[in-house]
Amino acid sequence: MRLGLPILLAVLLLGWTATAATAAAAPAPTVLATAQFRPLFVEAVCRNAPWPKEKLVVENITARPDTLAVPAGEITYRVTNRPQAKYLGSKSLTLVVLVNGKEAGSIKMTGDLQLYDQVLCTTRRMRRHDTVHAGDLKLVRQNVTMLGSDLARDPSKAIGKRLTTSLRPGSVLRTTQLESPPLVNRGDLVTIIARTDHLRVTVPGEAKDGGAQGDLIRVKNLMSRKALFAKVVGNGTVEVEF
Repeated sequence: MRLGLPILLAVLLLGWTATAATAAAAPAPTVLATAQFRPLFVEAVCRNAPWPKEKLVVENITARPDTLAVPAGEITYRVTNRPQAKYLGSKSLTLVVLVNGKEAGSIKMTGDLQLYDQVLCTTRRMRRHDTVHAGDLKLVRQNVTMLGSDLARDPSKAIGKRLTTSLRPGSVLRTTQLESPPLVNRGDLVTIIARTDHLRVTVPGEAKDGGAQGDLIRVKNLMSRKALFAKVVGNGTVEVEF
């Protein structure tokens, strides 16, 4: 039996209407982008790190794929292969995306964990043996990840010291580049002090070595002509044990 044209059109129209209604009722998929994953990556990388959180910066974050379409629903995440937080440098992890508790995809992420801190930098060109003054230094916050552990951070411990090497303007200052200025130079005439609880004796001497405060140097007693070791205690002054 053949269907009449009106009936056929009605059947086709009803079928299209039902299909369209079903399509309209199905929720559109959710598209996730890299920007949504960044906070999760940063939190996972910085968790349990031994450095203060405000000094940590995660740079060069990438995600593959950079977008992920998942079904509509409640979205949660699970991190696998969580990276070691006690080391700086390159980090990677896999972020599993769950929709209503079911795995809907995964994203591989990488980034660099960097340490930023305040360090002392020079404000001018300085030569070896220059004495450091307050105006020669400024505190600068910068990436110190690869700079080692001997960075100078406290101005009070640098001012008054002298440099062991020449530095360009903007150079990061290291504690190993600082030394106390000598209070006695080789060949100087010095006062040798020997003391006890009730007696203090001074004699003239000659320095055979140079030295800073607290250094033990060789001196020659100009009265007895004997050589001995003495501790530098001031400008042109050394002290020996009685």
